[in-house]
Amino acid sequence: MSQQLSRRQFGALALTGIGTTLLLAGCGTSATPSGNASSTAAAGDAFKKATLNLAWWTNPVRTEYTDKIVHNYTKAHPKITVSQAPGEWATYWTKLSTQVAGQTEPDIIQMDQLYIAEYGGRGALLDMSKVSSIDLKPYKPYLGAGTYNGKLYGVPAGTTALAMAANKTLFKKAGVALPDDKTWTWNDYFDICEKLHEGSNGAFFGGGWGNDDTALQIWLHQHGEQLYTSKGKIGFTQKNVASWLTQAKKVYSSNYAPTPDDVVNDLTASVQQSMFGTGKIALNTIWNTQVTAYQQASGDDLVLLRLPSTAGSATKNGVYFKPSMFWSIGSQTKYAAQAGALVDYFLNNTSAAKLQLAERGVPQNPAVLKVVKPLLSATDQQGVDYMQNIETEVKSVPPVPPMGASQAAAICQRHSEDVIFNRATPASAAAALKSELQSALDSASSGS
Repeated sequence: MSQQLSRRQFGALALTGIGTTLLLAGCGTSATPSGNASSTAAAGDAFKKATLNLAWWTNPVRTEYTDKIVHNYTKAHPKITVSQAPGEWATYWTKLSTQVAGQTEPDIIQMDQLYIAEYGGRGALLDMSKVSSIDLKPYKPYLGAGTYNGKLYGVPAGTTALAMAANKTLFKKAGVALPDDKTWTWNDYFDICEKLHEGSNGAFFGGGWGNDDTALQIWLHQHGEQLYTSKGKIGFTQKNVASWLTQAKKVYSSNYAPTPDDVVNDLTASVQQSMFGTGKIALNTIWNTQVTAYQQASGDDLVLLRLPSTAGSATKNGVYFKPSMFWSIGSQTKYAAQAGALVDYFLNNTSAAKLQLAERGVPQNPAVLKVVKPLLSATDQQGVDYMQNIETEVKSVPPVPPMGASQAAAICQRHSEDVIFNRATPASAAAALKSELQSALDSASSGS
């Protein structure tokens, strides 16, 4: 499987774990809670007899260590039986939607942020703030990421952040110095990209421009806007989308960036065959959890830099911490306290952490991270260091994406391609992008 993941797929799925361990790796829902789950779950019930169904999307590494964690847990708490249901991302959400509708929803669900509103907003998830068998104290700064309409529908299992990865080997070949990533601007970035291309005599490109909803989110943050409001509405103006698309046109009309055809082909290339993975481009935005995989693919020395900004300030570059995934509890469960206790074990138990490491994302509990970090590879530790270094600089905390937001990446990519292939102007593409995204949100909220 690892050899078949495209760069686009990897970019999305890398949010699920650190480094190459990942590589071994619009649904409509409606739910009527069964009424079996108490509105509160007493911690004293946590280890009473229960059979729990645990569902997650997986890869071989995750399946192996999850099985060990569950085995250790049930050995320590013999009244608890856990039925494991690992699945593939491609079919996971369709199956979950069917289970919710058929009243066979799992007790514990590995959840993605794109579906927090989808499932939580339609009554399929329990408010985990009421489950006292979970110690939420270490996660208080991060709980907003799983909160929708005032209810906590998911606790982040780990975190990731976007970075500008620089191929130090290529910088050295081109005779270009690394930038001061606390102060560099986009204009500095463009200048460096040109110097890299010229210094290599055209052997490789400098850098490109992001074309998905994450890249747009960063640009909007740098301009005082966001993709969505806390009310689940469009949070940006057409003007700032047009300026983002204007930059895309500028970059891909230059000599230092790949051609538009290269961009499209790269989205479907495997990581090992991608332009950044094969040393054909020196700068590329990646999630910090991807650094090991890209370094192994390229064989070069990589370093994670802060993103450039319009203002030339690291505190204004729009970077945010994104949950890699969540743990959620199904609203149909009969065993909320017992389900919460197992979630707590995954989140807070250091013995479990030694097995899990950072494969489900960088741990947010400081006590857990302290145990995990020394056990990571050097490049995976670089990914953790990056997040710790930018912690005081991160100012943006995007709200939970509303229902329909799962279509945003494809919408952004499609209209960005229209611009760089000269099929549309930045202004017309911006209008079409905003209109199409609004339609997706409207359709999802109406249940159609």
